[in-house]
Amino acid sequence: MIDWDSVVLATVGRVFGQSASYRTRDGAAYPLDGVFDEAVTDVDVIDGVPVTTVRPCFGYRVRMLPVSAHQGDTLFIPAAPGAPLADTAYVVREVRIDGHGWALLLLNDAP
Repeated sequence: MIDWDSVVLATVGRVFGQSASYRTRDGAAYPLDGVFDEAVTDVDVIDGVPVTTVRPCFGYRVRMLPVSAHQGDTLFIPAAPGAPLADTAYVVREVRIDGHGWALLLLNDAP
């Protein structure tokens, strides 16, 4: 049996991970390392014509967040020193758990 958390997920986090801050709707904040990405999605808008859109997402090891993630919580990702990107805040649009110890937060830009 594969120990997904220690063999696969921890390695992915070490190689591709970055630090973020997770905040619940009641205001509790937790540090959270994970993998930020811009997921590409095809959407049929009218008459089956596909449109491609890019949506931000953040994957993390479920065991690293001491609370359950919920829609409406927020995620703050600070810009890396010297990077051209700015600090960015997101609202959790959807939480997807994969069954192997990894979760994916589908995100919207925070207002």
